[in-house]
Amino acid sequence: MLIKTQAIVLSSLKYGDSSKIVKFYTREGGIKSFIAKGVYSRKNKTNAFFHPLNSVELVYEDRTHSTLHYFKEIRQNQHFETLYQFPQKMSIVLFLAEILNFVLNEEENNEYLFEFISNSLQIFDERKSNYADFHLWFLFNLTQFLGFYPNLDTNQNYFDLREGISSNAKPADTFISNENLVLFENLSQIDFSSNFENNFNKKQRNSILETLLRYYELHISDFRQPKSLEVLRVIFD
Repeated sequence: MLIKTQAIVLSSLKYGDSSKIVKFYTREGGIKSFIAKGVYSRKNKTNAFFHPLNSVELVYEDRTHSTLHYFKEIRQNQHFETLYQFPQKMSIVLFLAEILNFVLNEEENNEYLFEFISNSLQIFDERKSNYADFHLWFLFNLTQFLGFYPNLDTNQNYFDLREGISSNAKPADTFISNENLVLFENLSQIDFSSNFENNFNKKQRNSILETLLRYYELHISDFRQPKSLEVLRVIFD
């Protein structure tokens, strides 16, 4: 049976002399991996499709018992104008692709999650300036689809990172308070689609990112720090 679906590129890895293994998050079937043959050939034009977080449309034959699939067709779905043109945006794209590649592992479709990722990238692409907080907003809101969205109460003095809740009693384990808590609460109130200003400076941004990554570590088994993290920490002076 032929399947036609929208898909977002998560990662690609060279396979042999001329091919790639490409991992996608698909609207219809969750995580799917494909062998893209001959992508390094001069006549092959498909290699340009495999940029991290690129949005494509796939047609393939469903092979239920196979972990690797082959394209029948691949074409551009969403046309991004700025994601791969600006170095700062490209740094964010690489970082988020690493995160998504690690945290998304289900072979079941989740249309709401797919729509969140797809719509968020479109908004990010359309923003020509003041987008330095995008990755923070994205990571915070991604947690609602991963099952550990922060239960914040701005009247409390602490946020327990392990339990994911606010508290007036000081938690025994990992928590944030004072300025770090205020920053985290401020992040929770941002709507990137309607907020056209950067809300944080570089120091604050790095502090929030550290909190978010620690939060992910506590809630996702064997979570690893992205390799692109250091690059992300030094941009947006």
